[in-house]
Amino acid sequence: MPARTAARKLEELAARIRVCPECPLCASRTIAVPGDGSPSARVMIIGEAPGKDEDKTGHPFVGSAGRYLDHLLEGTDIQRSIFFITNLVKCRPPANRVPKALEVDTCTTLYLSRQIALINPELIVLLGAVAAKKLLGVSKVDEVRGRIFEQEGRRYLVTYHPAVRFYREDLAERVKADFGLLKRELTRLAKVTAQAQLAGAAP
Repeated sequence: MPARTAARKLEELAARIRVCPECPLCASRTIAVPGDGSPSARVMIIGEAPGKDEDKTGHPFVGSAGRYLDHLLEGTDIQRSIFFITNLVKCRPPANRVPKALEVDTCTTLYLSRQIALINPELIVLLGAVAAKKLLGVSKVDEVRGRIFEQEGRRYLVTYHPAVRFYREDLAERVKADFGLLKRELTRLAKVTAQAQLAGAAP
C-alpha cells in the first residue's frame, strides 16, 4: 500500500479512536491515544495501555516509561521516529490498572489489528506480558524474549515493558540486551534493502 494511502487510512482510524464509545474506558478517558509514528514503519512497537501523561496529551509513551523507552533507543542509536508506536488499548484504564479482557479484545479487534494491516511491519516489538499474551498467546515474557521469531507469518521481538525499570531493577540489563537485538535487526533490514536496491539498479 502506498505510504500516502496508509497515512490517510491511519488518520481516519485515529479519528474514530478519539471518539470511540465501544468499551467502558471511554467514560473515564481524557484523550484517546491512537498511536504515533511513520505510516511506512518497518517496525511497530506495541505496549499495554496509555498512562496518566498519555491520557493528557493523546500521544503514546510520553510519561516516565516513555522517557525510559527513549533512553533505551538513544542508547542503541535508534531514532524513535522510524517506528509506529501504539498500545493494545487506546484509552487509559482507571488508576493505571491492567486492561480487562473485554477492553483488550474490543480495541485489538476494532483498531490494533487494522493498524497492523495498514502498516504491515516487517517486525513487531511487544512490550510486556499483556501484549505478548494477547498477540502471541504466551503468559510470560521470559518464554520468548531474547530472540526474534515468526508466528503466523509475522516476526516478533518480545521484551519487558519499560515500566519494569521502576520496580525490577534486576531486569534492566535484559531489557538493554533486547534493544541491542532490535538494533542488530534494524541493521540487517537496512542491508537487505540496500542489496535489493543495488540488484534492481544493475544493468
